[in-house]
Amino acid sequence: MTADPDPVALYGTDEPLPERRLLTAGSLTAILEDGNLRTISFAGVEVVRAINYLARDSSWGTYKAELSNVSVATEGDSFKVGYDGLCSGPQGRFAYRMTITGDASGELSLEAEGVALTDFPTNRTGFVVLHPAEAAGGKLSIRHSNGMIEDTIFPSQISPDQPAFDISALTHCPAPGMTCTVAMEGDAFEMEDQRNWTDASFKTYIRPLSKPRPYIIRKNTQDRQCITVSVRADASATQRTTGGVVTLTLGGPAGRMPSIALFLDPDDLPDATASASLLGPVPEIIVRFDSARGHDARMLRKSADLAGALGARLAVEAVVETVDPSAEAAAIADAIRLSKVEPSALLVSPRREFKTRPSNHLPTGERPVGELVDALKANGIDCLIGAGTPSLFTEFNRNPPSGDADFVFFGNSAIVHAADEQSVMETLTVYSAVMETARHLCPGKSIWLGPCTIGMRHNPYGQSVAANPDLIRIPAARIDPRQQALFGAAFAVGVATQAAATAADRLILAAPTGPFGLLNEDGTPRSLQAIHAQLVAAAGTQRYDVSVNHSAVAAVAFQLADEIRILAANLTPAPIEIALAPTAKLQGVTCDDPELVNSHRASHSVGPYRSVAFQVARHGRRGRGP
Repeated sequence: MTADPDPVALYGTDEPLPERRLLTAGSLTAILEDGNLRTISFAGVEVVRAINYLARDSSWGTYKAELSNVSVATEGDSFKVGYDGLCSGPQGRFAYRMTITGDASGELSLEAEGVALTDFPTNRTGFVVLHPAEAAGGKLSIRHSNGMIEDTIFPSQISPDQPAFDISALTHCPAPGMTCTVAMEGDAFEMEDQRNWTDASFKTYIRPLSKPRPYIIRKNTQDRQCITVSVRADASATQRTTGGVVTLTLGGPAGRMPSIALFLDPDDLPDATASASLLGPVPEIIVRFDSARGHDARMLRKSADLAGALGARLAVEAVVETVDPSAEAAAIADAIRLSKVEPSALLVSPRREFKTRPSNHLPTGERPVGELVDALKANGIDCLIGAGTPSLFTEFNRNPPSGDADFVFFGNSAIVHAADEQSVMETLTVYSAVMETARHLCPGKSIWLGPCTIGMRHNPYGQSVAANPDLIRIPAARIDPRQQALFGAAFAVGVATQAAATAADRLILAAPTGPFGLLNEDGTPRSLQAIHAQLVAAAGTQRYDVSVNHSAVAAVAFQLADEIRILAANLTPAPIEIALAPTAKLQGVTCDDPELVNSHRASHSVGPYRSVAFQVARHGRRGRGP
């Protein structure tokens, strides 16, 4: 292999990665990163995904704590970590002393002693405990603040609202023969199902959302909180480890690959039109139409011209008030007829969906989206009509569309709550639960999945998306530098793998240009464009099962002519070895090693966040590996 690419090639930014340190006390291990713990494990079994201490401002922005006086000590079968933290910003200053201890018995404690240096407005300040999403459906015992015990389960389908309240301790079984109890001191805690935002966790946080917010921690007020993790395990309670070589095993036919589309905001239409010849294959474009922003028949006509230049279909996403369905449907139909556009589909996005709202809540004076769908059909719109949300799955889950739409739709962003690489890639593991829950809510409906991006197109939970002028890793930002890098391409392969496995009808991963685009500002292709071209070629083809023995790799297989192509991506920052059958010919996608491309080998080393494709003759697919 050639030398590893530089950080900008991998991540689109030269922001240094946070330092990670493995803490070990016998069978108890944890990773220390930015003062917080993640991947807390016992005997190789992950028992808690993360424990974070954080402060959120009055707009839910997360303070970047300044750490000082950091000390890490290990003594035989124990460790101890201490540091001072300072959260400082325009709204105030809050300081705390953190002490972390762990020992081989399976006991881990985190104690934070905080003090407000000024009046400190906050929506939440304190501990957050993340249980792995893999706990879904498993037994859960809740100790409430009055000492009462409630036996229940982690939700299997994604819960739109908090599944547990008034928590002082949680006990679950991470593996047969093992129990893990997390006890919490400070205020009452409650839990939310973070899979709503594709976070791969159940989050238990301090201070119930039912209390007023923001609240003010008055100057000089002290605040003590403590988290204690206790693990008990039989000698047999260990996790089977996977080998260092990743093996892909090709199976039989398994449905069809999803169709592919790009999304387009009219503000980006001039750039997209100017770059049309550079975009590569584009089968469909979905343009947003919002009369409140001045969009009219002329805009639709220009969008149709772009689609025509690309040989693409044009779908229209109509943003509607849903106050007077008949009048609004007539206005949309008139604009479409005046433009002489024949849309491939019409997506109905109620404006209320741009901001979060409680479950099963219809704002006063507004009508269900199904009435708008019916009115559009009555106005002679004879293309497919879909109903859904322009926001994230969260909003779809809380208020699913009603009525007789032909399909439903929603999107996802990978950085709503956390923006580190591990958390972003972990979101991929949640897509199967997202799709299962969506099908339960809207049985029999086709699902258009997307946009599925790293950054947020808009923010339903705050005033706006987070600014990111320095192109670093920031939660809830619209511009995420990794979208344009190898990391973004690998993430797209991961999303496509999940979309195909869950039978999404459409998959929307990118825009023509801009922060979510296939092209850089100078018109050069991003790594994502190569992935998009592969998926366009695969659209509607026969999909094949492909099993992977390691979570480091995402892979999807599909038929092209007389061959089967496997598109795979390394989802990690380290090179991996992929084992291939002798009949497989590896090709480059975002892997440009000349010795690798078009070669036949038993295995290949694939670099960090690189994506590859290889061909397997159909008659030669039965054998070891692919």
